[in-house]
This record gives sequence, structure tokens and C-alpha cells, in this order.
Amino acid sequence: MKDTREDILTQSFELFYTQGYHGTGISDILKACKLHKGSLYHIFKSKKELALAVIDERIKKRFDLKFGPILNSDKAIDELFAILRDRIDFDFKRGCALNNFIQEMSNIDEDFKKALENVYLHLQSFYEKALDALFPQENNQALAQFLLSSVEGALVASKVSQDSKPYFEIIDQLQTCILTKAKQ
Repeated sequence: MKDTREDILTQSFELFYTQGYHGTGISDILKACKLHKGSLYHIFKSKKELALAVIDERIKKRFDLKFGPILNSDKAIDELFAILRDRIDFDFKRGCALNNFIQEMSNIDEDFKKALENVYLHLQSFYEKALDALFPQENNQALAQFLLSSVEGALVASKVSQDSKPYFEIIDQLQTCILTKAKQ
């Protein structure tokens, strides 16, 4: 059952990411997983429950794996920017999964809003930890929010152009701004 559940989450993430929540039907998920409806509903009671699990168990866990090293780094801000530049496997055509989910699903109902906000704030906390190491005497919540919003905007700029160049140019500018602030 664990393998079936994991497969459902993996396939559903890919479908929601590519086609959107509304554009993905239960039949698409069943076909991708090679399951019957009863098997799916034995594990997840609804498409909504499945989507909430995807948000928590795929998107949030991806950020834990990707940004977790910041928590134990002596040079957290350098680690953050190294992570932001490591986009070898990133799909600039589909964009940021979290951003896509937020744009489509955060206004559907309160459960989606809360789940997506939780993941967004969780991601923001990694940025804040990196900034806390650089600016230990400051409350870095607003700066972390600015930085994360700028990164998400950079991802949108690259998605629109279908090119990674705008993303990397914006990341370079952000790093320059943060390091300039640190020298002041």
C-alpha cells in the first residue's frame, strides 16, 4: 500500500504541476497510476485530500531537502544563493510548482489556502535563517519575504520567456543587494 500511495502522490504531483488541479481529472490520475477508482479512494477519500497530501508531502518535503542544508551552514547566505543558482533540474517552462499551485488553488477553499500558506511560510523560514546568520541583530522576516517574493518573481519572468536567463540575472542582482546591505 505504501508504494501505491507514493506512486499516486508522485503521479498526481506531476499531473497537477503540468495540467493544473482543475485540468486534472480523477481519470487522469487513475490512468497514470494504472489503478481502479476503488484503489485510489481506499487511500485518498477525495481529489482534494490527495491534492492536500501532494502539497504537504511533495512540495513541502522538496523544500526541506533542498533548503535544509542552510540550517547547519556556517555561511548560510552563501548556501542559500548556491541553492538558488542550482537549477540544473528546474523546469523553467512549467515554472515553480508552489507558485503554480498558489495561483490556481489558494482561492478555491480555506484548506488549500492554509496548506499553501503553510508551505510558503515554511520556505520563507529558510530564507530568514540565512539572513539571520548575516544580520543577527535584525528582525529579518520582511527581508526574507522580499527575497522570496523576488525569487518567485524571477521564476515567473523565466517562465514567461521560457528561458533561464532572466532568473539568473535577477538572482545576481538580489545577491548584490544583500551583500551591499551587509557591508553597510
